[in-house]
Amino acid sequence: MNQRNQRLAAFGILLTLAAFIGVAWAKDGPGESEREVKESDVPAAALKTLKELAGKAKITEFAEEIEHGHTYYEASWKGPNGNIDALVTAAGDLVEIEETVPAESAPKPILDAARKDAGADAKFHVEKKTVVLYEVKYRKDGRRHEVVYSPDGRQHEHEDEPGEKDDD
Repeated sequence: MNQRNQRLAAFGILLTLAAFIGVAWAKDGPGESEREVKESDVPAAALKTLKELAGKAKITEFAEEIEHGHTYYEASWKGPNGNIDALVTAAGDLVEIEETVPAESAPKPILDAARKDAGADAKFHVEKKTVVLYEVKYRKDGRRHEVVYSPDGRQHEHEDEPGEKDDD
């Protein structure tokens, strides 16, 4: 794996951890909220995406969440290993999926770190979080830019360096 891909992989892991920590803080943070809503309260585009993601599974709950000043919609349903939650924008853009997975399916470094933090005898509930990000590349003023955005337009990373050729 080249250095750029290693940086992107590390950034992805850090962003996932930051999102996890941010969601935990957001439950109590100012201006952040979550409330259960009825299916009829979910915008049509968001509802369409959530139903597509759930497939044939019955959606058991809908919620409206406000995070980072943006409103999102979440649906929950039962998956093969437990609960699955999907979060989308009002326009129906996927933001993240949280899926309960067997603890033993988590990567060894995660289990090792969790055992170190919680103790060898601790029982774990593990969710795999898939976060959607978009990387946009462009040139401006003789510099190459790579900017990573979430579906709501928040910037997560911005690299720029001199250069005229793409390394893709």
